[in-house]
Amino acid sequence: MKSLRNYNRIMLVFGSIILVLFGGGALSIVWLRMEISEVAKNCGKLEGEMEIVSREVYELRGQKSKSLRPSNLAVMVKDRLIMPSASKTYYVSESDLLKRVGSETQFGYRQQGEFAGTR
Repeated sequence: MKSLRNYNRIMLVFGSIILVLFGGGALSIVWLRMEISEVAKNCGKLEGEMEIVSREVYELRGQKSKSLRPSNLAVMVKDRLIMPSASKTYYVSESDLLKRVGSETQFGYRQQGEFAGTR
């Protein structure tokens, strides 16, 4: 009788421990699923915002490329920028430049191998 009572007590304690472990595991799984759904909802919202920003960036790139076309630039500066007249144009030879500036290595203009207007 005593051994049966001890057996029942041990089984009751063991069953309670198993019940608590499985119950805690089930609750933790439900909690993890709730967290996953919350993260997925936030991710969807961020993807929507990213799509809106991506469209705005695409539109702004289009506006930039349109405004940087040579024809549009010419329209924007019309009557403001004109070619200088021949009386305002100066031509400088290499020897004249060396006389006025001095040493070739002093300013390093020769390192690129080009002068103004030779491109």
